[in-house]
Amino acid sequence: MELRSLNYFVRIAELGSITRAAAHLHLAQPALTRHVQRLEEELGVVLFTRANRGVRLTEAGERLLEGATRILRDVERTGDEIRAQDAHPSGRIILGITPTLCPVLVPHLFAQMRREFPRVELKVMHAGMVRLEEFIIDGRVDIALLSELSRSRLIVSTPLAEEEMVLITKPGARAVGCVSGDELSATPLVLGDGLRAAMDALLAGRGVELRVDIEVNDHETIRLMVQQGGAASILPYSAVARECAAGLIAAHRMTEDGIFRTLALGARISRNASLARDAVARTITGVVADMKRGAHFSLPLRRQPNRRTRAFRLTA
Repeated sequence: MELRSLNYFVRIAELGSITRAAAHLHLAQPALTRHVQRLEEELGVVLFTRANRGVRLTEAGERLLEGATRILRDVERTGDEIRAQDAHPSGRIILGITPTLCPVLVPHLFAQMRREFPRVELKVMHAGMVRLEEFIIDGRVDIALLSELSRSRLIVSTPLAEEEMVLITKPGARAVGCVSGDELSATPLVLGDGLRAAMDALLAGRGVELRVDIEVNDHETIRLMVQQGGAASILPYSAVARECAAGLIAAHRMTEDGIFRTLALGARISRNASLARDAVARTITGVVADMKRGAHFSLPLRRQPNRRTRAFRLTA
């Protein structure tokens, strides 16, 4: 089994098409197909089946993808360590990040990485918390920015910042002030299933049950629905800070002291760090610290008149 064939296989799996993979790899499609056929003959299994617009991995293909990804990453990491003798980090790092954090943090991260570590190639994959933990463990990502501290024994996670979760509405839809537990229970929401699960876990046993009328997993759609006055929702403050500043959305603190989640940097505990991964981790830590100083993660601190409402806090 050649490394080159494994690399070709991984590219086809990532792109979901032999045609697109051939163009990406600058190979003739028949030549790429022959590599796949040789792999299938060597392993005695079918790796891909035809789909409407390309190919789809079989169960055997999924297993090979996990193993091939680990092998290629280990080979690349070894090369990084050899090339690192000149103290300039280089190589390809795959970063996992949640959908709400991706547009907030990634533009700043890419700009800083280009300036300070131009030889590090950064690829970003976004997914929810559960999937990101799976990606870390099976080696599909090298490092991830998580929306809470991981409980997995296979992952080491380092807290970076506390991010406030806020109720968002169209400006003027409710009076200014913090949202009590009773009001939160009575408010019809549009919410994604990932955030709904996190909030349900937070509020369990505290007398607050969210009323989710519509489930939408696209955060841009949620923001547009809120702007148009058709719904209220709960999102991290960083995901709507720009719209709040522009007067398009109003963000409301939930309970007097707010509800917060912990942003954390996570990596597999048994995986040796490369210089390139360390460079990405340091850069993320710096970008998050800058955003904390700029108050990107929470509403301005202020005391509210309703002191009887108990504060809820999202903990790891």
